[in-house]
Amino acid sequence: MLLSGCGSADIAGIEINTQPPTKIKIDGKDAGMSPYTNRSLKAGIINVKIGQEGIGFWSKQLELKKNISTVINWTFGKNDNYSGGYILSMEKSAEDGRGIIVSSSPSKATVMIGGENRGITPLYIADLGEGDREIKITLPGYVSLNLGVRPVEKHQIVLEAIMAKEEKIMVATPTPNQAPVESGNTIKILKTDTGWLRVRDMPSSAGLEIDKVNPGETYDSVGTSGDWTHIIVREKQGWVSSKYVEKL
Repeated sequence: MLLSGCGSADIAGIEINTQPPTKIKIDGKDAGMSPYTNRSLKAGIINVKIGQEGIGFWSKQLELKKNISTVINWTFGKNDNYSGGYILSMEKSAEDGRGIIVSSSPSKATVMIGGENRGITPLYIADLGEGDREIKITLPGYVSLNLGVRPVEKHQIVLEAIMAKEEKIMVATPTPNQAPVESGNTIKILKTDTGWLRVRDMPSSAGLEIDKVNPGETYDSVGTSGDWTHIIVREKQGWVSSKYVEKL
């Protein structure tokens, strides 16, 4: 994700990308849906809130820098512990060079730049050199973050990573003494905030969307895994959140 100037000494920008797309509020006012870009905000402190019922919420107070576009990239998981992303900005430096400051929550995450291990967070590098750089932040038990940056002379990149816990999918292996997984049940899709419900290819919010179902529709269920229900949709098998399912 590259940073860019906004063209005016008093103007700043913001770019917000979320997975899944969701509502955005800036200073308490509705700003629309993600992905969202606004390069005509006044530089200074703003309050950003993203999310909605059924997806989750996340908020942050940010300082927008003059002529800088701040980037927020956020992925919602099943709860706050499994949600995460990064905030990417830039600020002028009193020194020559193209630096970077990397912080993370939790700290002591490994920072790889261009495939090279550059240390653990919190981390400061005085000069990244010219050209695009690929950054990867890893921490055992957490989802890795990957992004691209373009260093700018006499500026330093400021990267704040919020690490999401990694969801471990437990696969049960039947044994002679183990009861078989329920099958042949019928379920009904309940009302959702969006008016529809995603069907994913695995029992995780990180799964790919393979279809959508609507409230009131009924489907055959072939079992459950944690907070997810396995259903058959138009000759495909997929997973939906059990929160929006009623067993008939």
